[in-house]
Amino acid sequence: MGIEMVGMTAAETQDPDRVLPRAINDIPLRIILFYVGALFVIMAIYPWNTVLPNQSPFVMVFKNVGIQAAADIINFVVITAAASACNSSIFTTGRMLSSLTKDAKQPLTMKLNRLSKHQVPGNALNFSALVITLAVVLNLLFPDMVFTLVSSVATTCFLFIWGSIILTHLKYRRTTDDMQIKFKAPWFPWADYFVLALLMLVAVILVFQLDTAIALGLSIVWLGSLYLIKGHQMKRAQA
Repeated sequence: MGIEMVGMTAAETQDPDRVLPRAINDIPLRIILFYVGALFVIMAIYPWNTVLPNQSPFVMVFKNVGIQAAADIINFVVITAAASACNSSIFTTGRMLSSLTKDAKQPLTMKLNRLSKHQVPGNALNFSALVITLAVVLNLLFPDMVFTLVSSVATTCFLFIWGSIILTHLKYRRTTDDMQIKFKAPWFPWADYFVLALLMLVAVILVFQLDTAIALGLSIVWLGSLYLIKGHQMKRAQA
């Protein structure tokens, strides 16, 4: 999740036709190297059925080679990775909020579109950071379930986001001349259908656990509310 953030950088890249295809092509290689490769190394040392769910397999590997401070090292890596992910999220949500409120008529939403003297959507960034602080509040109120709740809601939202991206891509390819497309997604349209089927499978799996099913239900209610509000606004505008 989150690799669609690459597309948000197009507006701030001097040569997107050259930079974005190279960045997108590097993503699968990095996933294979750092994720699949790391899992391969771990499984080569510890069989999958001997890895304990309450202990990091990376810590087990490092301790096995004699590094006693393995837990501290892994915690440092996790914290820096989380900070990096948070920074990327603030970057994308801030610019997305600014873009969505570009034609806003209400004073509150108009403020989210304002740019600072450095052409940065400061108000949208501050609002995004404020929403992230809700995780701290949730951690104080529900420390035992906040991670599953937040990750499940995020997963459900990403199912909707990626589903929308795939449907948009299908329509784009069918309504655009192939000669005009400089950077094509491979295996069209079968890859698109495969991704949609995979997203539906993940949604079904979320139903089988109570905490993830609650998050799925809340996300559906939230997205449905947004759809109804948008439809009401469009009817008022037409009237």
